[in-house]
Amino acid sequence: MTSKVSTAVIGAGPYGLSVAAHLRAAGVGTRVLGFPMEFWRAMPRQMFLKSPWSASSLSDPRRLFSLDRYVSSRSEPRVQPVPLPMFLDYADWFRENAVGEVDEVRVRRLSSDNGNFRVELDHGQVFAADRVVVAAGISDFGHIPAYARDLPPMLASHTQVHGDFGRFRGASVAVVGTGQSGLETAALLAEAGADVELLVRGPVRWVYRKYSEQPILKRLLYPPSDVGPIGLNWLVSFPSVFRHLPDESRWRLTVRAIRPSGAKWLRSRFEAGVRATPFTEILAACENGEQLTLSLSDGTSRQVDHLFLGTGFNPDVARLPLLDPQLRSRLRTARGHPVLDRGLESSVPKLHFAGALAGYTFGPLCRFVAGADASARRIAQRAVSGAS
Repeated sequence: MTSKVSTAVIGAGPYGLSVAAHLRAAGVGTRVLGFPMEFWRAMPRQMFLKSPWSASSLSDPRRLFSLDRYVSSRSEPRVQPVPLPMFLDYADWFRENAVGEVDEVRVRRLSSDNGNFRVELDHGQVFAADRVVVAAGISDFGHIPAYARDLPPMLASHTQVHGDFGRFRGASVAVVGTGQSGLETAALLAEAGADVELLVRGPVRWVYRKYSEQPILKRLLYPPSDVGPIGLNWLVSFPSVFRHLPDESRWRLTVRAIRPSGAKWLRSRFEAGVRATPFTEILAACENGEQLTLSLSDGTSRQVDHLFLGTGFNPDVARLPLLDPQLRSRLRTARGHPVLDRGLESSVPKLHFAGALAGYTFGPLCRFVAGADASARRIAQRAVSGAS
């Protein structure tokens, strides 16, 4: 191994950048690895963030580089919902001012070696780290239903792989999924000129904040993070409290808090161009030349040119390819997530997980940008104390 660092942060999305900002501000020697906001940059440029303005800032210790500070520094107005290009520009500004250098390289393998972590990079370099923070995002965890797993990508694909829908103009397509990804993908496809049908096994739900137009009630009923229904949303916004709930209660409340739904601002665009067929499941999907034949639970079938799977993400540490199998075997897990302590440290000393993989312990806030602040602060505190 050519060198050693105090802490390696794997991932340069909202969580990786926020953790790095806190570590470097605390004087912890930190090497950040990854392509800044790579997952987000692959999204269609016409997309907007579902999270509100108050929940869309990355985290630095003194909150000097918030989204508010960004628009103020450029004399720009707030734009809600937040356009993806604005958020990406903001993330670049945050990185330049709060983080600094990021090594744009992929980690091939993370293992443990003589009491240190061994980090092997794609270009062959290997270095040692005393502490590692895995903030690798969700790109490895896209859920593909059983009926689509053997289909070729030219006929069926997860929504995360598409950054441009122009090539589907005039095509007949089906979209599965009632989360924001599925609903916004359907709307964007329709706006690009595709003939779009949404097929979902339940109802189509839209987020409706009943008291959001009344300032006093809004402050009382909706925390800035704005994840989950009234009542549960305040509990979710304090992950350090949420983690003390019984395991099954945490999981049940997490599932309720992230029930699939679309943002209110998307509804008119969706309904203008998309046919929705609720309470209908796909039972089978078969290749039929250059098309797919979909057999549905209502006894009907569809011929489509492409099937889009807005079927979400299932974080599972076993699906994280960079983890050495021997290192993975030392992790205590539950429902595919590493079990973490209050410093987001796993059962492997000095190995931390931030983002969606922290969700079993700290709740659904870890799936959103808003959860980066609490995670970054706790990891930095642990790193500064030198504890394991």
